[in-house]
Formats: sequence, C-alpha cells, structure tokens
Amino acid sequence: MSENRFVLDTNAVIFLTTRGNILPSDLEDELNNAALFASVISEIELLSKPTLPPDEEKNLRAFLSQRIIIIDLNIDIKQETIALRRNTALKLPDCIIAATASKLEAVLLTADKHLLNLSWRDLRTRKIF
Repeated sequence: MSENRFVLDTNAVIFLTTRGNILPSDLEDELNNAALFASVISEIELLSKPTLPPDEEKNLRAFLSQRIIIIDLNIDIKQETIALRRNTALKLPDCIIAATASKLEAVLLTADKHLLNLSWRDLRTRKIF
C-alpha cells in the first residue's frame, strides 16, 4: 500500500513547485501515479513565509489544492507525534510530519537528513533529490 502513497515534507513541496528542479524519471512516474499527502504543518510552513511573492503563493496554493490532500491533526497523529517527540531529538513540526506519514502508511518524501535517518516503527522515508 505505501508504495503508491507519499507524504511530502515541506522541502519536497518546495522542490516540486520550483521550476527547473528535475526528478529522476522513476520517482516522477511514481509520483504521477500516487496519492500525495501533506501535513497541515507543511501547508502552514509553506504559506506563512512573510516574504512569499504573490505569484509563488498562487503557484503553491494551486499545487496544494489540485494535487495534494492536506491531512489535519487527529488523535492518532497526535499520539504518534507525542511518542516521536519524547523519543527523538526531532523538532515538533518534523515529528508531526513524520507521524502523519507513519499513520497513513505512506512513504515520507523529504530532503531532511534527520528525517531520512530516522528509524521509527513503520516509518519509511525516501530522498526527494
């Protein structure tokens, strides 16, 4: 199931929406045929940048609304986040994003070295570039 489900970390969304960034063809094919999710934390991080240019904001909002399913916090994600935060050195936003991927049984797509190196229950990660 997790092979065709991805949770995109904030940096993965930025990478995918920035012109000129090219994915390996196998990953591009997988993403084109996958269910894509993002944590509400990533949505907030992406859209709350004080210097976000209007055209970039429009681009991000279009990508998020047309291609991504935003996952809000629920009791399962909160409990997993608490466990992660208590047992790792990760910052709270990263714990929420990792918990979201874990609970969705999805692969977490990220460039964050801390998340890529995280060994946690059923969490699976993959490098975006």
